[in-house]
Amino acid sequence: MERKDSEKEGNKEVKKSLMYFSGEDFYYFTYSIILLLDLLDCENGKFFKDYRKLPFLIDLVNDENLIYILESSLSETASNEPEGETASDAAVLRLPISRKLNKLDKEYMFRSYSTGIARRSEILKLLFTLEQKEFVVLQKGGSQSDIDVSLIKEKVPSEFFNKKLFAKEYKNIQKLRSLVKRISSLTLNTMLTKLYTNQGVKTWAL
Repeated sequence: MERKDSEKEGNKEVKKSLMYFSGEDFYYFTYSIILLLDLLDCENGKFFKDYRKLPFLIDLVNDENLIYILESSLSETASNEPEGETASDAAVLRLPISRKLNKLDKEYMFRSYSTGIARRSEILKLLFTLEQKEFVVLQKGGSQSDIDVSLIKEKVPSEFFNKKLFAKEYKNIQKLRSLVKRISSLTLNTMLTKLYTNQGVKTWAL
């Protein structure tokens, strides 16, 4: 047990040492975003649509409990929707619930949602910092408030792609990708509906 605890603490310190930003949460945000963009293939000119989705996805990258709740609540039909630009948002939203979430699960999901709202400005500032360091490219999206993101993978230190160090995060992203098809190209509202509203979690228009 002591060996596992020390190894876990060591991994945490290694992750922290990768970062160059002030503020205790920025290393956590940064590796989450980089891993997401990498595993969703949003790199070298392929863009993740609308950065405003990222604050909500960060907790899902790092929290197995949130992934478990989604796995338990999303139906087989929804998780097997086809990928690709031709699939409509309406199709992605079809039949999302296979069981009703209990009160504790709803509260847990709501905390994730409200945390995502609270960290939006921090994530935007971080993305501008990552752009200055040439780790990402930002471009204006389809609407005035949209900013799309693409990873410049060759500029990012190789430690970020250590699958042993980030085994939990990689596993969570793979599961999320299978549960929510086309997550990189969905609109913000469609993604929030899929992740929260359809689970019975109260949301607001953003």
